Amino acid sequence: MFLMIAVKNLFCRLNDRIILDDVTFSVDKGEYAVIVGANGVGKTTLLRCIDRIHNDWSGDIYLNQVSIRRLSRRTLSQRIALVQQLPQLFFSFNVRQYVEFGRYPHLKPLSPFSKKDKAIIDRSLKLFGIESFADRPLETLSGGERQKVYLATALVQEPEILLLDEPTAFLDYRHQSEISQILRQLNQEEGITIIEVSHDLNNAAVKGDHLIALSNGKVAFDGKPNDFMKKKILQTIYQTPIQLVEHPDLDISMIIPSKH
Repeated sequence: MFLMIAVKNLFCRLNDRIILDDVTFSVDKGEYAVIVGANGVGKTTLLRCIDRIHNDWSGDIYLNQVSIRRLSRRTLSQRIALVQQLPQLFFSFNVRQYVEFGRYPHLKPLSPFSKKDKAIIDRSLKLFGIESFADRPLETLSGGERQKVYLATALVQEPEILLLDEPTAFLDYRHQSEISQILRQLNQEEGITIIEVSHDLNNAAVKGDHLIALSNGKVAFDGKPNDFMKKKILQTIYQTPIQLVEHPDLDISMIIPSKH
């Protein structure tokens, strides 16, 4: 397999606290990798290091065997798109205006959108089913609709890699299902490598090709989902009792609630 991202001996400290401690893993081109772990173990920080929002770290991160430290911000934005949780809105934009921002890494300063740019924007609006309200102000949308806008904005960057920080958190089941289906389509049919942070272990195990679990800032697991969904591994990482049942259609265990 061709390595898309390789993280080597990554160490990151924030506010005098060690967040990531000698983190090493790699993600192959075309994989759907999911990063899991308890709150505060460094999952979001890891995404921000890969996208170079955080720069105060040691070790190295390679994109297609080139250190991301050697890439310009513009080049990195053409190849990696990050969708963060609930981005803050400082100005009022309609849906189309917001999605258009995703094309700016591909434009020269002050240059207008080309026919190609407009076609890419239109396609992304249609793919996420938001073209019918492209003129609506972003702040008037529901959480699920707004999340589709953020994902559409990332897609018009034409990235090789999508970094997603809990893309379906706080959404109803319909929006979760729709967004998960589109992401899987982008991964399987268009070959976009996806690295997603998730707290939903069942969902992560079903849709991920590759699971990376962090614990105390370190990699506690790096492998296939069906190898991760084992009671001993889960209880060691999460430090709580876990009950599992077999999925009725898939060869993998699922977590079920238990009474304590």
